[in-house]
Amino acid sequence: MPAIAERRYPEGPSLVAGAWAAGLFGIALLVLFHQTAWSMVSIWLRSETFAHGFLILPISLWLIWRERQELAALKPRPAPWVAVLLLVPGLVWLVAWTVDVLVVQQLALVAMLVLGVWAILGHQLARALAFPLLFLFLAVPMGDSLVQPMMEFTATTTVWLVQQTGVPVYREGMYFSLPSGTWSVVEACSGVRYIIASFTLGVLYAYLTYRTRWRRVAFVLASLVVPVIANTIRAYIIVMLGHWSDMKIATGVDHLIYGWVFFGLVMFLLFWVGAMFREDHDTPAAPAPISEPPSRGPSIGLPALAVVALLVLAVPAALLLLTAAGPVADGADVATPRLAQLGAAGATGATAEPAWEWRPAAMVVGQSSAYYSVDGNIVGLYLQYDDGSLEGGEVVGSSMRFARPKTTAREMGLDRVEIQFKGRMLLVDQAEVFDPAGPILAWSWYRIGDVDTSSDYLAKFIQAWLRLKTGVDASSRVVLAVAMPDSVQASQAVLQAFLDQYGAELDAALTPAGVGVR
Repeated sequence: MPAIAERRYPEGPSLVAGAWAAGLFGIALLVLFHQTAWSMVSIWLRSETFAHGFLILPISLWLIWRERQELAALKPRPAPWVAVLLLVPGLVWLVAWTVDVLVVQQLALVAMLVLGVWAILGHQLARALAFPLLFLFLAVPMGDSLVQPMMEFTATTTVWLVQQTGVPVYREGMYFSLPSGTWSVVEACSGVRYIIASFTLGVLYAYLTYRTRWRRVAFVLASLVVPVIANTIRAYIIVMLGHWSDMKIATGVDHLIYGWVFFGLVMFLLFWVGAMFREDHDTPAAPAPISEPPSRGPSIGLPALAVVALLVLAVPAALLLLTAAGPVADGADVATPRLAQLGAAGATGATAEPAWEWRPAAMVVGQSSAYYSVDGNIVGLYLQYDDGSLEGGEVVGSSMRFARPKTTAREMGLDRVEIQFKGRMLLVDQAEVFDPAGPILAWSWYRIGDVDTSSDYLAKFIQAWLRLKTGVDASSRVVLAVAMPDSVQASQAVLQAFLDQYGAELDAALTPAGVGVR
């Protein structure tokens, strides 16, 4: 019987044309949304936590390149209807742009890139490229929201381990004292850097090393859990090294060196154990004989794919044009009347400034303060708003920030409590702050339009609605503070008495006319 010639399918023009079309679409999309793209790059440049972002795109391209033999049998088959899905991340980007939430803008941009490539190349190629495309989401600098809870977790677990060792320890917030000296858990000690680095490496390692889904999921979960536990052990070892050496070692630069050496050792052990179950050397099952090509039909050239890419690009481009339709006013347009009203409100009970040096930490430049006498106590009222002078300044996200870095003040405890304001209960952030003049109790919440809340998510939602509705950024942060010579409860009573006495005037001072939500 004569041998049957092996059937070959076209490899070159279609696949190369698809690569060019997808690449040109990606470049054009990044140019259109250059501000969002640059916001990611600028964070990579200034933050060691997210410097790995520079490697994500090269790794993704390398993952595609290593699969080129398998991809050669597939041909682009555009799926134009997928372009409709770009409306979802496009609208999300638009809303995030109105309230200046960078991380959501960045995630939406990557989602538009992934969906656009899917629409241009079609279902088969998109399925084959799923992991390299989804891996691009790891380029987005996110994880800052984990810093505060991880600091709390690290402080709590480290103190517990020190106590189990038999060493007496006294804790106040993120500070704890041993007989040999005082330690504090700062942002760099939270372990978030370790978690992000471990997760990124873990996802890539699991994809390259395993074939079964459960092993991949198990290793990714391990890459999240192990650094959390390891960070507590790292903090405990450093504290005990300092304690046993009478604070002579592990208290300076060597503190950081020990931390990264320990993290490297932990990662080595994690991958070493993971390698015991690797599947990348297993002999794959023989593929079933192919009776027809994976992609039927004639090859699609670059001109046709370029037209598809332009049509897909038109969707996010149209949404981008909406940003010019209704410019958002900067904070200065609403801050001036607020300041005048606040001064008028303060005139009824104004008093001299208190003895404390503390001022609440802020993420904006616009600030004002007034002081009142309530039952013989001085109550400080601080108002923070975006006056437009600080690029990237944002009120929302600051409600739990009380102590400024590199000052004598420090947070001793954070909590959330219910207070009564405007005849209803309001949940606010509360902090006990150490100041050289004495401890302070502070309350903090947002005023967005005429709505009071301490929720970042609700505040952002209302802020977006107001900006789209009125074009005005009517947002501010309100902070009340009083000296705390006695109990927390006594100081809470003073702050509540202030709201009972001056609440109506404060409410009128906070909301500019015509920007209410209700």
